[in-house]
Amino acid sequence: MNRSAILLGALLASGASVTWAQSSYPSRPITLIVPFAAGSGTDIGARVLAKDMSDILKAPVIIENKPGANGGLGSATAARARPDGYTLLVGSATTNAVNFSFFPSKLGYEPKSFDVVAGVGTSPISLYIGTSAKWRNLADLLAYGKAHPGQLRCGSGNAVTQVSCEIFYKLTGIDATTIPYKSNPQSLTDLAGGHIDFAFSDASVAKTFLDTKKISPIAVAASKRYPATPEVPTFLEQGVAGLEITAWTAVFAPTGTPAPVIEKLHAAVLKSTNSPEAVQLRASTGSQPLWLSLEESRHFVKEEIRRWAAYVKSSGVKPE
Repeated sequence: MNRSAILLGALLASGASVTWAQSSYPSRPITLIVPFAAGSGTDIGARVLAKDMSDILKAPVIIENKPGANGGLGSATAARARPDGYTLLVGSATTNAVNFSFFPSKLGYEPKSFDVVAGVGTSPISLYIGTSAKWRNLADLLAYGKAHPGQLRCGSGNAVTQVSCEIFYKLTGIDATTIPYKSNPQSLTDLAGGHIDFAFSDASVAKTFLDTKKISPIAVAASKRYPATPEVPTFLEQGVAGLEITAWTAVFAPTGTPAPVIEKLHAAVLKSTNSPEAVQLRASTGSQPLWLSLEESRHFVKEEIRRWAAYVKSSGVKPE
């Protein structure tokens, strides 16, 4: 029996209306809540996704930016929404993995608050410096940091990059200070202006600054070099083992959203990854699509929650 037949049987057994699932939804606009500011990496990808989904589902898909509380404000809003498929969350490693270890009792949502709809994409984090910095590579930065303890400042715009800063200190033995920002674009703006010394970010946010040659990547937190910047070595290649950190985005629905709706949305998100705009965005940022089945997507998120719990514990970060 093929997968389609199995799905049809499951729908009939549950009393769901296959006709409704296929044709009645969506019958009005869908809201994609982006829990970060406009211009963030999550927002850039979400706008391409919204356009594609509008075309695929033949219904308006509207972006609602709701930043604040490390992505927690918008995520909590989505978690409280009616589970009917008309309010979705563009979640990330920050909102749907790191935050559960950062703020276990203060979020207003938890892992069971959401059903995974589909993965969107992944990209490793890189370390960036300003083009006017005293150091030109990782070795120079580390040498300066060890000779001047407590003087270096690392910019972070979300939980993922905050943990990146702290693990970086631990693995390299340098004494530096993490400067928190509300978003990675703000962090990189200050980096380009010389107000901080280095910063971690995903490439989609960094691209604007790279295009204007205001910042430069000097190390990639991945097991292999980044397709978009093949000339930039990994941390491991430069003698720093154990720093492999991946940013990712996925679409989530409030728990209780009907299975047929989840299936339809899942198919639409996967189809979006092949659109010309999505392919162009990946080419410019070096990100990779998350082509996963529903079951694989659920497993991926569970593993990310577990992995980030270990990262947060290792980093020693104690958020206020």
